[in-house]
Amino acid sequence: MMINEFRTIVRGLMWWASILIVCSFVFLLPLKSHQSLSVLVFQELKSRFLPEGVELVVTNPLSAFLAEMTISVSLSFIVSMPFLIYSMARYLSPAMFVRERRLVRRILIPSMILFLLGCAFAYFFIIPSTFKLLYPFANALGARPFFLLDEFVTTIMTFMIATGVLFLLPIFMILLSWIGLVSHYFWKENWRYALVLFLIVSAIITPDGTGITMLMLTLPFVILYATGSVVSKRIENYKLKI
Repeated sequence: MMINEFRTIVRGLMWWASILIVCSFVFLLPLKSHQSLSVLVFQELKSRFLPEGVELVVTNPLSAFLAEMTISVSLSFIVSMPFLIYSMARYLSPAMFVRERRLVRRILIPSMILFLLGCAFAYFFIIPSTFKLLYPFANALGARPFFLLDEFVTTIMTFMIATGVLFLLPIFMILLSWIGLVSHYFWKENWRYALVLFLIVSAIITPDGTGITMLMLTLPFVILYATGSVVSKRIENYKLKI
């Protein structure tokens, strides 16, 4: 039985890896404009996020190639994330009761939506505000602001994927309460510690001296935490009735 389960996991991961690789090559293929999707995405990132007066520089011959590869793989990861979530749910499904399978089916689509919302939140709010707030400090010090090409791309993609994963917080809370590992009372009684943790994580992700972007990221976490706590309580009440 363990061998069959292991094969199921490996098969699912191989399918996901295959989709990841195929999507990565698709993003690298040149279009009719003789530019790949990765290059077009980079141009959009540059025009949207690079502050005025900040120069992008290349320090080694591989920087441009690595930047394009980072964009391609990151976009492929975002695109294939729904399939990864589906594969995990499909693997866990045989070991679940009927009511547990229903729960997994109900949270499957919300999980995908939350991940994409997290990526979008980072793209439209966190990243632009962080760059615009931090780079003026260079002018105040009389330093010439510039951004390494590969670091520019890596920072943006890391922000998006990390925020997308963090937006799955209520899903993890609901699952832990459903399987009985954590009661909804735990979420309710420890919200202060959760708030401190959110502030710390937000401060690490958004190193903004003003604290504005930190608060911008903390607020969604608080809302997601409250949502997970409320839904966990309803799930426990539902389990008591059945």
